[in-house]
Amino acid sequence: MRFAHSLLAATLALAASIAHADNFTLRMGGGHTTGLTYISVYDGFFADEVSQRVKARTGHNLRFIKAWGGSVAKVDGVLEAVQKGSLDIGLSPIGFEQARAGLLNYSAYMPFTADDPVLQQKVASRMLKEVPALQESVKPYNAHILAQMVTEAYGVATSFDWQRVDELKGKRIAMAGTNAPLFMPTGAVPVTLGIGEHYQAMQNGLADGSLFMVSGMEAFKLREVAKVWTKTGFGSYSTFVSFMNLNTRARLPKEVVAIIDEVAEEATAKIAAASRQRDLDIEARLRGSGTQIHALSDAEKRRWAELVKDLPGRAAKELDAKGQPATQVLKTYVRFLEEAGYKFPIAYPL
Repeated sequence: MRFAHSLLAATLALAASIAHADNFTLRMGGGHTTGLTYISVYDGFFADEVSQRVKARTGHNLRFIKAWGGSVAKVDGVLEAVQKGSLDIGLSPIGFEQARAGLLNYSAYMPFTADDPVLQQKVASRMLKEVPALQESVKPYNAHILAQMVTEAYGVATSFDWQRVDELKGKRIAMAGTNAPLFMPTGAVPVTLGIGEHYQAMQNGLADGSLFMVSGMEAFKLREVAKVWTKTGFGSYSTFVSFMNLNTRARLPKEVVAIIDEVAEEATAKIAAASRQRDLDIEARLRGSGTQIHALSDAEKRRWAELVKDLPGRAAKELDAKGQPATQVLKTYVRFLEEAGYKFPIAYPL
C-alpha cells in the first residue's frame, strides 16, 4: 500500500511538471568552427544531451540556437557577448581574452606542461572545483564558468625543417599574441594571427610556421603549406572555456541549470579523450601522406625551458598586481600536476 502511494505521488508529480512545461531557447556560440574538438562536442553531445535530459527529467523543452565560426562573437569577443547576453553560453579560446580573463590562462603560462589531454583535463577540473578564485574572476563580466576544457597538444607546423631551438632564429611563426613571449627568446619572430589566417599567411610568405594543435594540419589545411610537424612538448592547455550568462542561469529552473552543469562536466572528459585520440590519428595520417614529423629531444626542451624560465613568475606578478592571485594559482597548478604524475623539465621560479 505504501509503495502504491509513493508510485501515485511520483506519477502525479511528473504529470504536474509536464502540465506546466516551459519552452526555453539558449543561444550558444563561439569564434571557432566545429572542426575543433571542443566545439564539435558542444555542438553534438552537449546540446543533444542537455535537451534530452531536460525533457526526460523536467518535462520542459530546451533547444539551442548555435552560432559557431564567429557569426555572433569572434574568438576575442565571446566573454563580452556572454556578458551582454548576445550569447547565453559562449565557448572561448581564453588566450584571446587576456584582458578580461587572464587568470584562466594559467596553463599557458607554464611552458612544457603535460601533453596528455586526459591528464591535463583531470587537473583542470580539479582546479575549477578547488580554486574559487577562477570562478570569482569572471563574475564582474556577468559570467559563470561551466567548464575549462583542454586542447590537443601544441606543436609547430613549418615550411622548413628544424630540430634545434637555435634553428628558429629569424623565422616568422604565426600564433596567438599571448604565446609570443615563448618564442621571442629563441630569436623567432611572432606573427599575431588567428588560426583561420595561418594558411594564407604561410601561403603568402608572411609566416614560415604556425603554432597550433596537430588538428590544424587538417582542419585548417595547414599540411598543404607546411611540410614539417614538430612535437615541441609545449603541452595540452586547459585554455578552452565555456561561459554561461549569470542572468540566464538565474531565470532557468534550478533543475535545468543542474543538468547543464552535469553535461558540461561530462563533456570535458569526452573532449579530453577525443583530443588524445585525435592527436594519434592525425599524426598517423600525416606520416602516411609524407609530412615529416619530429619530436624535440628532452635536452632541447630543457634548453628552451631555461630560455623562458622567468615567464611564469612574470605573468603571475602582473596579474597579482591587478588583484588576482595568479602566483598562488600557478603554484597550485604545479602541485596538482605533480600529484597527477607529471614533472616539468625545469623548476620555474614562482
